[in-house]
Amino acid sequence: MAKFYIESGNVSFVVCANDAEGAALWAMHRTIDDKVCQYEDEAEVRAQLVDDAMLFEPSDHDNQDVPGNVPLEPMLEGLSEFGETIKISQRGFGRDDQGCIDTEEVFRQWRQLMTAMDRLFDQMG
Repeated sequence: MAKFYIESGNVSFVVCANDAEGAALWAMHRTIDDKVCQYEDEAEVRAQLVDDAMLFEPSDHDNQDVPGNVPLEPMLEGLSEFGETIKISQRGFGRDDQGCIDTEEVFRQWRQLMTAMDRLFDQMG
């Protein structure tokens, strides 16, 4: 795997990937995943506060461990970190010797990948 430098908006990563598109996709995933993790941590804290205050009785449906889609809010937060294009280089930041890819295209590919993963997890039970 080759080393790629990824830059777009507020995002800059050094990643290893097979090709430039894979590197951009990996940077997109890492950025959105970070926002999703923050969102889930905040949701757990809110749920714990509600439980501690005993405002309601939790139901059995609240604890189902079923894979689901990526929540919209953190997904859009992660996407907003990117500019319109993603610059990719193998020579360092501030360059685009491996090209520029439209952020919208990388995001579309990322959503397709996440949808496929959700289907796979659903099939596994």
